[in-house]
Amino acid sequence: MRQRIMVLLGVFLAGCGGGGGGGSTPPQATGISESYYPVLTGADWVYDVNSIAPDSSVSTYINEMQITGTQPVAGINAWVFRESNPSGDGIAVDSYYAKDARAFVYLGDNSPASWVNAIINQVDFMRFDGTFSQTPLLDRKNVDIGTDLDGDGKDEHVDVKVTGVVEGYETLVLGAGSFSNAARIRYDIAGTLTLSAGGAVPITETVHEWRADGIGAIRQLVKATVGTQTSTETSDLRAVSVNGIKGGVFPPRDLLGGLANGDSDATRPGGPALSSDGIRYLLVSNRQGASGRQWIGQFIAADGALQQNIALSGAALSSLEGAPAVASNGNTYMTVMRDEAGLHAQRVSSDGVVLDPYPGAVLAANGRFPAVAYGNGQYLVAYYNYDPVQSTIRGVLVSSSGVVGADFLIGTVISGYSDMPSVAFDGRDFIVAWETGSSGLPDHDIVAARVSTAGALLDPVPIAISTAPDMQFAPRIACDPVNCLITWIDRRNYVGLNYATPGDMYGTFITREGVVLNGPPASGGLPLALGITTNSGDSSLVYTASGYILAWSQGAYVNNPGGPTGVYARRIGTDGSVSPAAAPGFALSGAPEAYTRLYYPALASISTGTLAVWLNNSEMMGSSKSIRGAFMWSPLSR
Repeated sequence: MRQRIMVLLGVFLAGCGGGGGGGSTPPQATGISESYYPVLTGADWVYDVNSIAPDSSVSTYINEMQITGTQPVAGINAWVFRESNPSGDGIAVDSYYAKDARAFVYLGDNSPASWVNAIINQVDFMRFDGTFSQTPLLDRKNVDIGTDLDGDGKDEHVDVKVTGVVEGYETLVLGAGSFSNAARIRYDIAGTLTLSAGGAVPITETVHEWRADGIGAIRQLVKATVGTQTSTETSDLRAVSVNGIKGGVFPPRDLLGGLANGDSDATRPGGPALSSDGIRYLLVSNRQGASGRQWIGQFIAADGALQQNIALSGAALSSLEGAPAVASNGNTYMTVMRDEAGLHAQRVSSDGVVLDPYPGAVLAANGRFPAVAYGNGQYLVAYYNYDPVQSTIRGVLVSSSGVVGADFLIGTVISGYSDMPSVAFDGRDFIVAWETGSSGLPDHDIVAARVSTAGALLDPVPIAISTAPDMQFAPRIACDPVNCLITWIDRRNYVGLNYATPGDMYGTFITREGVVLNGPPASGGLPLALGITTNSGDSSLVYTASGYILAWSQGAYVNNPGGPTGVYARRIGTDGSVSPAAAPGFALSGAPEAYTRLYYPALASISTGTLAVWLNNSEMMGSSKSIRGAFMWSPLSR
């Protein structure tokens, strides 16, 4: 994060960053070590910024800073720190720094305000030789800034003095993790802007910056006053990738674009499917072509690099339905889709070879809403089979070599209604969860059943997961080494209210023997995310080495009633603990653009992190829809 001079009712000296406080260690004149200032090409820091202007207006945004390489600046080989959004206007700025055994030095930037570099350049932001607080870092008088601010045709002049001190060390807990022994540095800036037309404007500013060993800047707090006008700006570390250390949630970006023309039909392209073989990810969706739609896959590396794109079908499908499914056995992916060929499965090798030409193995002529999981040499595909009299949840086993078994009944549905089953492998058996209820009544429940890897239904009478009042729907399931977690969208706290009102996310753990652990179905369950909107009604769940991650879409359009809009996530421990506890959770997406809805989040995890994807459903004429994604690494503990 860079310190900079900006215009505000004339001019003020400001800093990009965010804050904190506390600590009682006496100030230290010696400075801190070089390891608090890691500098290498490819290092990446992401900050959540909150800025309060003198009129009390607030703006929040994400600013990503990357070291892109080096370039000569004033005869010095400088490191280039590129900030994507330092002022909240989306305009990127490059700042230049040098580092040697003596100091970490700011050399200016390429912002449009060229007069900034006339005032502040060649400034030691830290000295490693024990002299940090012994002399001012900057002390300049009557500097011609080369700019006329008062409109009289003459340049203004400024006096400015900057001093610094290391106030102490403390522990901070931020979005990117927990950081002990973080150095708290205070910069004091004082100056006077002398107007050529007459008059002087006092400038004062305090910048607190916290730095973690081996990580760099993790927080800044800036308070700037020009005359009687005061502004503040805070930045907290949201994510970091430096020297092999990764933690936090990175900003979203498009992973698959141009999937469909902008309109309100979110079933085109519908929800994406996502899985991992432990090394990289496979994302499955579909795209509109000149002659029809086509199923496609996109491989994504663990570091987020887009790899090969594969065609799973020809480009002339007409009755294609969204909501595909995909799972991996570590060597081969099984993709399951529905279109005019019915519900069918195709295998794809981990190196990107489509092993089964379209349509692959047809599983069910009338199957919908597939879910798939792998375990003990078999894939279990669970799906909804519609019948006007008695709809059912059915399953079929498919071997790793593509041999399809006979389909079998998993559960029936009262009054011909159900959808969206979910399936996971618990290390011994498969477990399937689904929604059941009466199509004409707002009273749906969540049930589950276990299925052996030989295809035996172990729970002919489904296990009641939640029978709480009103609607429980859209179950998701994942398993840890001991138990499984089933989550769902829950309306028990909003009985009879319109669906534009908030809803909740609940969950419960279930053992491998089918015992529900978190209270009776009629009233139990863990509240995992309260007060979210259910008019999008989508969620995803995955187990990682450090616990579960639950993601959901919230709201429909920007400023939709009922809460924030976007895709959010929370970590859930195997003990049911929730992090972060504060609503609404991790903001994965940021708010969508106007007339854009964010739907159908999907999650997959490997040892180094988790990828969350969702449909970016633009409804503006002339625009197109995309699948966006954000990478999540476990919070750091340093």
